[in-house]
Amino acid sequence: MADITLAADETAATTLVLDAESALGTVADSGSDTLGPFTASWSGSVFFANGSVDLIAPNIIRIADCEVHYSFSFTFSIDLSSILPDFCLPRVCIFGLCTPRICIDWPTIPIPISFSDVATFTADFTLAASLSGGVWKVDIVIVGIPSLTLGLATAALIVAVGAAAGLVLLAVPFIGPFLAGAVVAITAAIGIAGATGFLGAILTPFVSGLTFNIYNQPQVFPVLPAGGALDPAVNINIDSLAATVESTDEDELVITADISA
Repeated sequence: MADITLAADETAATTLVLDAESALGTVADSGSDTLGPFTASWSGSVFFANGSVDLIAPNIIRIADCEVHYSFSFTFSIDLSSILPDFCLPRVCIFGLCTPRICIDWPTIPIPISFSDVATFTADFTLAASLSGGVWKVDIVIVGIPSLTLGLATAALIVAVGAAAGLVLLAVPFIGPFLAGAVVAITAAIGIAGATGFLGAILTPFVSGLTFNIYNQPQVFPVLPAGGALDPAVNINIDSLAATVESTDEDELVITADISA
């Protein structure tokens, strides 16, 4: 029988998880991926919040509708010649002398975008207890790679791309007659599937392997403070610690510890 037993119902376990989300804070990363037919570089950050907890024996904590708040800045390059028709100035001839044929070589332009939104996921986490640096830790570690629910974010991203592209294209000479068509071509080339794949690809690594720390306890700690020079503190040592989910009249997160003086 364990020397010390701590138990938390689903309400208390939810508080532990929410506190663990806050303690994890903001996670940042950068990389590159494809946005439709274009290659985009990105940098950004995410933090996790909310979600409801369901305890499932013997060692699963299910978090439903966990929120991934994300904010990204990315830049993708578009070769305008791939979406715009060739444009050549007309030749002018006077008395048999003609101006040379001059054609516009459409440039490749970078389009910067900042984008923020919230995605949700539901996933199972398994309990893991370990001793590290003299501290017993209880973590919950995500099982598998959950599917992210992106909601209306993909449509909003395409709108943001179109708006940013329109502003950048205004600065390109001779683009006026083709501006609307170019923006339509860019957003159509990306499409909902491209935007969904892009957001999913950059958000998934933040969620894959996700770990929340829900409990910490020093291996050695005092149970009675020192009463003076002749009355030293009384310490105990946690020899082993385990975490499970137990189901009786209600589901509970249970932490047990074996101790020695």
